[in-house]
Amino acid sequence: MIKVALWYDRPQAYSGGLNYFRNLVYALSKLKGSGISPYVFFGTDVDSATIGEFRQFATVVTTRLLHRKSLMWLAHRVLFKYFGSLVLIQLLVGRYGIKIVSHGEHVYAKARPFRIVYWIPDFQYLHLPELFPAWFVPQQTRLIRTVAQHSDVVVLSSHAALGDFRQIVGDSVTAQVAVLPFVSQPTMMSDEESAQVRRSGLKDRYGVAGRFFFLPNQFWVHKNHAVVFEAIRLARDQGIGMRLVCTGNLKDYRKRDESHADQLANFIATNRLEDHISILGSINYSDVLRLMEESIAVINPSRFEGWSSTVEEAKSLGKRVILSEIPVHREQAPPLATYFQPDDVAELTRALIEHWNSSTDVDVQAQRRRAKEALDRRTLEYARGYTKVILDLVAEK
Repeated sequence: MIKVALWYDRPQAYSGGLNYFRNLVYALSKLKGSGISPYVFFGTDVDSATIGEFRQFATVVTTRLLHRKSLMWLAHRVLFKYFGSLVLIQLLVGRYGIKIVSHGEHVYAKARPFRIVYWIPDFQYLHLPELFPAWFVPQQTRLIRTVAQHSDVVVLSSHAALGDFRQIVGDSVTAQVAVLPFVSQPTMMSDEESAQVRRSGLKDRYGVAGRFFFLPNQFWVHKNHAVVFEAIRLARDQGIGMRLVCTGNLKDYRKRDESHADQLANFIATNRLEDHISILGSINYSDVLRLMEESIAVINPSRFEGWSSTVEEAKSLGKRVILSEIPVHREQAPPLATYFQPDDVAELTRALIEHWNSSTDVDVQAQRRRAKEALDRRTLEYARGYTKVILDLVAEK
């Protein structure tokens, strides 16, 4: 067995990164005879529930080397930043006979003590530089060029990202480059569990009942909640009272003068939309999936995505989606999709009204069955893609 360290050196609050790791180890567990044994390395500050979940599919190692702000963590950051040294990681993974470290954010080096697979989620700063400090753009470009020289493989999640990557590094890249779109693994609700019980649970916890649209994005500026809120207002003014439920982290780390979520809340209050728009904030992931399953359709109005978890989860559940017209959403190609231009409120309003007024007499079970069959195929394709990356790396002299 080829042992691979999946190195989680990102904050646990970064739900996108954590879900990415979940999806990867799950996919590998479904590919029989892959020859890969994943070891997931977490900080000792990661909660026990997360640890227990990952132990179903991989060997989990907790270490203070990944416990943010601990002495060991600080020591590694100093050695890495000023000397380009990965010696502390080398000593740790060496105990387990591991010679490949994958997906670490702060794991790359000119003189590599082990093989390195580096994952770049997206290149948002190229498309929306106004959302970042002026110094960030050139700094990030330099970092990506360095990573391209100091890693063995660079993994990207979309062909759109591949185009951005090539724009940055040109022909100077020495690492192999692999495009591996991840596949989300939402837990399907039990067929034996009645819809009435599911809805009553959502009503008890969140006050959600009846028909609603679902927008499960972080409250970051580029996620573009405002266009959906305005569309709900326009529909209300036309006499069509829709319901929108939103979940996600309420803090946008790039907007420090005023909370973006506060601005959106003020829009709701000013336009008296409290009965039409609910903001639940960060909630349990299983409840996010439950809300997604019960919704009329899932909305992602984002101006930019690397590879949208929202879209992938909706695809895996067989849900209808209403998506902004951006390249990566087209690349993800969900079968039940309606598209709109990200800033076209009128076009979105028409799409929402059409879905709201459409017949509810759909074969939900058939949709789920087709989605499940497609999910199984996509999961194995994802696992085979990552396995090929590792096997090719091992095969190199």
